[in-house]
Amino acid sequence: MSRVTVVIRSIILVLLIIAFLFLCTVRLISLQIVEGEQYLSQTEISYTATQEMIATRGQIFDSTGLNMTSNRAVYKVIVQKAFLPSDKQNDILLKTVEMLSMNGEKWNDSVPITYTEPFEFTIPDGDELLSFKKRIIVNPDATVENCISALAKKYNINTESLTTGQIRLVGGVRYEMEKKDFSYENRFTLADDVSVDTVIMIKELGIKLSGVDVVEESAREYVITSIAPHVLGSVGYISPEEYEALKSDGYSYNDTIGKYGIERAMESVLRGTNGERTIIRDSKGVALSDTITKEVVAGNSVRLTINAREQNTLQEILANQINWLNNTADRGQECDAGAVVVLNAKTGAVLGMATYPTYDLKQSVEDYASVLAIPGSPMLNRCTNGVYRPGSAFKTITAADGLINGLIDRNTRGTCTGRYTFYSDYQPKCTGYHYGYDVVNCLKWSCNIFFYDLGRRLGIDELYDFATRFGYGTDLGLEIGGLTGQMSNPALYEKLRGEQWDSGNTLQAAIGQMDTLVTPLHLAVQAVTLANNGVRYKPYVVDSVWDYDMKEMLYKTEPQVVDVIEDKNNAFEIVREGMIAVSTLVNWPTSSALWHFDGLPYSVAIKTGTPEAGADGVYNSTVMGYYPAEDPQIAFGIVLEKGEYSRYMVRNVIDCYIYHDYEPDMDENGVILTPWKRK
Repeated sequence: MSRVTVVIRSIILVLLIIAFLFLCTVRLISLQIVEGEQYLSQTEISYTATQEMIATRGQIFDSTGLNMTSNRAVYKVIVQKAFLPSDKQNDILLKTVEMLSMNGEKWNDSVPITYTEPFEFTIPDGDELLSFKKRIIVNPDATVENCISALAKKYNINTESLTTGQIRLVGGVRYEMEKKDFSYENRFTLADDVSVDTVIMIKELGIKLSGVDVVEESAREYVITSIAPHVLGSVGYISPEEYEALKSDGYSYNDTIGKYGIERAMESVLRGTNGERTIIRDSKGVALSDTITKEVVAGNSVRLTINAREQNTLQEILANQINWLNNTADRGQECDAGAVVVLNAKTGAVLGMATYPTYDLKQSVEDYASVLAIPGSPMLNRCTNGVYRPGSAFKTITAADGLINGLIDRNTRGTCTGRYTFYSDYQPKCTGYHYGYDVVNCLKWSCNIFFYDLGRRLGIDELYDFATRFGYGTDLGLEIGGLTGQMSNPALYEKLRGEQWDSGNTLQAAIGQMDTLVTPLHLAVQAVTLANNGVRYKPYVVDSVWDYDMKEMLYKTEPQVVDVIEDKNNAFEIVREGMIAVSTLVNWPTSSALWHFDGLPYSVAIKTGTPEAGADGVYNSTVMGYYPAEDPQIAFGIVLEKGEYSRYMVRNVIDCYIYHDYEPDMDENGVILTPWKRK
């Protein structure tokens, strides 16, 4: 290669290098000067978070479309980990809480220590306090001061610059955040329902409260708070146990969930689907974009089978009866509780459920402890979770069993001389002397001897099997749940007492005593089964499910037959005749002559009971039945604890649900003279 060629190539290479350096310089100038601001802005975009948008919960309506539970818009103060500086979080949380306190707001803090000195535990020694101490890693005997120090250590709270009260405030919020699994995926709801003034103040502070934000969401509102509270139920924040069980279904710690009643039973229907929004902020906390990346879908609404007006009247009927017993009646003055269930006799739909004492939903949400302090366990739904011996109301089952099996017929006569003498070592008594009465009159006069003997002949295994077909000892399948109760049997007897069943126990089981326990709902289902000649329907309280605004029905509950007892020998008609005969008794107290069932255009079918209630000399009062006897429309089950005259309520129930004219008899001062309307 010649010298000239080498020189030329070197010159070309140098020129190329110079050109390349020139282009790089131009590009660098462009990046730094022309596009510098744009790229600087991009380098500062470092905070992106997804914010959960809570779905509006579906509503609950009565059978007429009356709104019983709705929703209202509320402002919630939330904390998001993606925007919360870890080195400043304690300071930010303290400023936020102090501002909330200054504005009179409440915030979520379950630490059982008072906010101000002298510091004290807010709960007594027990499992709950031990659980708290274990969580913050202190000894079981740790003092309140030890616990506050442990909070400071656990959450790196600066003890030199803060007062003990401030340490308590920050520690309480951090403790709650930990309990609620605060993370990039789970925001923390600091306050649930704050004022507009507080919202404005938080917005104004803005950058100083990085990670703290305000969102507008819906909160449950109970429109009618005193009618059927046990049926409606309530919602609350998801518990750690519920979260663990439901997180795979998309639940977060920010969700509210039905705790009992329809709110719990229809949770999947009412809940809706949460949405998402993606927020991008710069390093100064200024929002650069806010995009909804998943739409919120409101929950569906539920329509009940209960008419709120009739339910309110039913509650009055029960309360008036107990009030009358306490103040005026000759017996049953110790009655302090009771329940009544009314079903549609043709479908099993719940028309009414009243329990006494009762409570107000609003009070239970705002001050749960005050409701728990009310005597008589008002939050117990005695309709579904109170269990009682049925007493003589069970005799209709024994009678139907004997008739269907051919052990007796319409004309079979019993021999009652006041004592059952079949066994030499066990001779229980009767309530009177019923010589030669047939099954109809033995139901009317509730002759124990007749049913002792029939029970003996049937045997406990047959009685047990037959009673379970009426729902005894079974889950009735109501949406809001309930106890199964139990039907007497040898295995249960041995389990409870460690003794072998004997023949005398069968006699008591045949009249609704022994270990047999039912809810008022079971009594009402028994009445439905008798009214339909052996066809048992599943009780239900959800009439239908609609879209949120009740514009489109999504599905309707259809009556469901659970069991069909084959009617033989006209058994159910004969039992009906006996139940009608019970309603014609005229040997009730004189005052009953003023109301009775006079004036009703149709017959009433009932069977009463006075079962033992545990202690000697203490009895409950039960009644179950249906109306009209000839074409049943309603069926009912009633229990009065330590009460009397539950049968008096039957006319009131009929007036309420069939004729809509219930009105107790009161004096000029509003004092109830009789819990029924005088005719």
